[in-house]
Amino acid sequence: MSIDKLLNLNLLSIEIFCQVYLKQAVIDVADHLALSQPKVSRELNALRKAFSDPLFIRQNNRLEATELAHNLYPQLQEMLKASTQAQQYLNNIQHQREPSFTIATVPQLEINLPQTILKAAEKNNTKTNVTLCPWTKSSIEEFQNGDLDAAICFEPADRKGILSKPIIQHRGGHLIAREGHPIWHNPVIDEMINYPIVKLITMPFPANKSPLVNYAKRQGKKLEVFATVSDLGSAANTLLNSNAIIIVGVRAAVNFLQNIKGLHAEILDYQQDKDILKNFSYPTTYLWLKHNQEGQVSAPQWLQQSLEKFITEAHR
Repeated sequence: MSIDKLLNLNLLSIEIFCQVYLKQAVIDVADHLALSQPKVSRELNALRKAFSDPLFIRQNNRLEATELAHNLYPQLQEMLKASTQAQQYLNNIQHQREPSFTIATVPQLEINLPQTILKAAEKNNTKTNVTLCPWTKSSIEEFQNGDLDAAICFEPADRKGILSKPIIQHRGGHLIAREGHPIWHNPVIDEMINYPIVKLITMPFPANKSPLVNYAKRQGKKLEVFATVSDLGSAANTLLNSNAIIIVGVRAAVNFLQNIKGLHAEILDYQQDKDILKNFSYPTTYLWLKHNQEGQVSAPQWLQQSLEKFITEAHR
């Protein structure tokens, strides 16, 4: 028997051969392997062609093995067994490795996120690695491709296989600008719309709209968007070097910005906040988690709980 012919076989062909040898019927093999009968027949015909032998001959409604098939069976059975053992070994190695989680998040909710997860893992006697990446509109595709384990964002997921959990509604925006900015002489909405704004790339409103831009329109003014930035560091740099302003609702992001030398933050009073958000709902922060094939959340319980706690505390 040429070893080349054996090496050129794929594992599915080998398994089909072994099952036909044992069960002597294509329909039984198809049911056992959850394959269509035509698929089993095609693989069997490919084997016959590869070995230039019928391998199985129909007799009395059963497929009887030829002499070559009888000789092949022990060798192919050993190859199949070795493959199964190798797969089990790889699975064991995979399970022994430290779990790694990739989490997408909006810039307003990335401050101290890795540290929070690592501390939670340590409390649960687990060593883990955490990778953060920016949340984008394509994150939902990354979930379905298995590239993400969780996401923190401002909109629900509308795809099967993703748990989309609303965690908290945040209220009370903060006005942030550089120290010495003219806005601090009279920090009211009608003065704010006289200055350009900085937008984060992920605003917690539909279509990434700015409520302040909408407010300006209602007053008959066009509010300039000075810059749209991807992270809080870029926002801070832009604010420090311009007359632009920004309104941020997530408290952790506010704390980050106001702790930067040269920036100042003040909370909007209830009425101003209400006026700005006219025609908008209060923003909601969502946690996305991946479902496994059984429909259960695949992330460990400690990770889910730590992410929910992180989101809640970031708004306080």
